[in-house]
Amino acid sequence: MSRAERLALYVALTALTAFAIDGVLPVMPAIDAEFSPELPFSVGQIITAFVLGMAVGELAIGPISDAVGRRPSVIAGLAIFVIGSVLAAIATSFEALILGRFLQGVGVAGPKIGTRAMIRDQFEGADMAKVMSMIFTLLVFVPMIAPALGAALAAITGWRGVLWGYLVLAAILGAWLWARHPETHPKANRVPLKPGPLLRNFAIIVSRRDVFPIIVAIGFVFGGQLAYFAVAAELFGEFYGKQSQMPALIALLATGMGAALMLNVRFVGQTGLERPIWIGLLLMGGAGSALLITALGFDGQPPLGLLLALAWVAFFALGLLFGNLGALAMRPLGELAGLGSSLIASVSSVVAFVFTTVIKSAVNGPVWTIAWGFTLAAVASSVLFRHTLTPTNAQN
Repeated sequence: MSRAERLALYVALTALTAFAIDGVLPVMPAIDAEFSPELPFSVGQIITAFVLGMAVGELAIGPISDAVGRRPSVIAGLAIFVIGSVLAAIATSFEALILGRFLQGVGVAGPKIGTRAMIRDQFEGADMAKVMSMIFTLLVFVPMIAPALGAALAAITGWRGVLWGYLVLAAILGAWLWARHPETHPKANRVPLKPGPLLRNFAIIVSRRDVFPIIVAIGFVFGGQLAYFAVAAELFGEFYGKQSQMPALIALLATGMGAALMLNVRFVGQTGLERPIWIGLLLMGGAGSALLITALGFDGQPPLGLLLALAWVAFFALGLLFGNLGALAMRPLGELAGLGSSLIASVSSVVAFVFTTVIKSAVNGPVWTIAWGFTLAAVASSVLFRHTLTPTNAQN
C-alpha cells in the first residue's frame, strides 16, 4: 500500500466522525419538526448523544486494539456504526433516534482510535504531528462539504437518507481497509486483555502529569467546539434566519481551521509543539472574550459578519490546538499507544460533553453559548497546559 493511499485511507476513516456530526446539522430543523412533540430537551441531543457514545467506545477500543490488532478493531467499530445508522434511519421516536446516534458514536470510535494508533505505530513526536496536521488539513474540507451533501441528500430522500448514507460510507471504508491495509501492531507487541495489566497501564497513564492534564485540556478545547455544534442549527437557522445558507456559513468557519492546519504542517517541525499551542490558546481566548463583549453591546445578537469574523479566529485556533495537543499527549506513551489513544479520546469526549452540557444549561442564547464556550475552554486549557510545562511535572 503506497504512502499516498495509506494517507487517503486515514483521512477517510477519520473523516467519518466529522461527517457524522456536520452532515446532520442542516437536517436538524427537519428532525425537530417531526419529533417536536416528543422532545424533552433539545434537538441538540443529536450531537451530544453521539459524543457521549464516542466516549464509551473510545475507552474500550484502545485496549482492544492493543490486544487483537488495529484492523479488526476498526472493522468492529464500523459494524457497530452501521447498526446505529440503521436504528437511527428507521427510528419512529426521538428516543430511538438518540439511541441510534449513541451507537453511531460508540462505533465511530473504532476508526477514530484505530487510525490514530496506526499512525502512532509508524510515527512519533514532530513526525507524528506533521502527519496528523496533514490529515487534519485534508479533513478541513469535510466540514465544508458535509453540510452541503447532507442538505442535498435530504432534499432528495428526506433527513433519513443522510443516515442511510452513513451506512454506505462505513461499508465502503470497511471493505477498503480489509482489502488493502496491513496490520501495524505486530503480535509481539500486543498487550493481553487482562484486568491486572490493563489497570496498571491505565494508572501509569493517568498518573503522568505530563500527559493527563493535556488530555483534560483537549477535552476543554473540544468542548468549546462542541458548544458551537450544539447550537449551530439554532444560531444560523432560527436566530439569524439563514437556514438556506447554513452549509456555506459552516464551510466558511471551517476555512479558519484549514488555514491553521496548513500553517502548522509547515512550521511545527521548526517551532516544536508548545509554541503553536500557546498561540492557539491565546487566539481562542481572545476571540471568545471579544465575542462576549460584542454580545453585550448588541443584546446578545451581534451583526452576523462580526460574529463570523470572531468565530473564524476561534476555528483558526482549533486548527493549531487539536493535532499538536494530541501529539504532545501521545509522545511519552510508546507501546501504550492504543490505551493512550483511548484515554485521550474518551476522557476528552467526557470532559467536552460535561462542559457543553453545563454551558448550555447555564447560558441562554446561541451566541452566549459559543462565546462562553470558547472563552472558558481557553482559560481552563491554558492553566492545565502550563501545569505540564513546570520542571517538577516532567517525567521521562
